[in-house]
Amino acid sequence: MLKTDKTLDIKGLAGSKPKTITENTLKSMGPGQVLMVIATDRTTKQSIPPLCEALGCSLLEVKEDAGTLYFAIQR
Repeated sequence: MLKTDKTLDIKGLAGSKPKTITENTLKSMGPGQVLMVIATDRTTKQSIPPLCEALGCSLLEVKEDAGTLYFAIQR
């Protein structure tokens, strides 16, 4: 089990909101901290990986379970 410092539950949000909220949350975190993002918007599969790259973060894990997506991101 991956240790996370913060969990961001953005299930139900769509469009650009999940990416924007994830970006703002990551920017507020310290180096090395791990954020778990929980989302249901399918477009996050395309928007979160490039966001991580742009911010210099590491996408540690991506999982999907019953339509819910889980992203573990290290700042």
